[in-house]
Amino acid sequence: MLDNHSLDEIRRQIQESLAQSKREQLRDEFGMTYEYTDPRLSLEVQNDFLDNILEFERQFEDAQSITVRERIGNPSLQSVEEIPQHALEEALDNLLDLLFDHGIAVDFMGEWDDLAAYRFITDELLDEETDDIRIEGMISHFPAATPEYDLQMWVENFVQDVFWQEREYFLPGLEKQLLFDTAGRPITAAEFSQKLEAVWSRLPVSNHIDVKPIETQVGEDEGSLTAVITWQCDDEQKEIESQFRLQPSLYGGWDVVQTSLLDDLLMITVG
Repeated sequence: MLDNHSLDEIRRQIQESLAQSKREQLRDEFGMTYEYTDPRLSLEVQNDFLDNILEFERQFEDAQSITVRERIGNPSLQSVEEIPQHALEEALDNLLDLLFDHGIAVDFMGEWDDLAAYRFITDELLDEETDDIRIEGMISHFPAATPEYDLQMWVENFVQDVFWQEREYFLPGLEKQLLFDTAGRPITAAEFSQKLEAVWSRLPVSNHIDVKPIETQVGEDEGSLTAVITWQCDDEQKEIESQFRLQPSLYGGWDVVQTSLLDDLLMITVG
């Protein structure tokens, strides 16, 4: 008669064999080379995870593209104009619950009130297309960013590139956009890069940066942002206030085309 230890070892071998079989199936049928092995997880959990991956791949092969509205059953919804102000919060909560029940979550980024959030879902999100894949526990996330949040994100990316000294892709990218000096005169990417190199020669690489927007303005063809930037340098926290001017990028998002950041950094790092 087998003792408990022997039974546990047999169960472990069975679970390991099942997991390996599923990895091979993912490789052979779907061309997936990643092993999906995490020693921190039990074999039972790994097998459940592999089952979900397999089910996703099976459904994905034949998945039809449908709208979010179809995904949630084509419900009859009130327009935002038909909802009394006092009932808007409840209507939004009910709509978000309905979306979540069908595996959809909305990630609101920036400052949204109930009116704007409900209008975004009913006027835009419900017409978005998604793959008709339904797996218990799987949630599809749809981002929803305000124009101000979007602008701030591109400025934060720019500031990080400056402080991280990202030469490999940051500098070549400058050649594909308009650039201006602090007075608003057009300059070349080489001139902008020269000033960047002057900053980098005085400024140690820093990964501890915070960008706090003070004022953000967004138009159709241009945006501007003023922000307080703080960073850690040799156990000392430093701070400057800089301005940024942005224009829509040819590749989506925004390009920083003019900024006082480099001059501000040069001034604070002199000496």
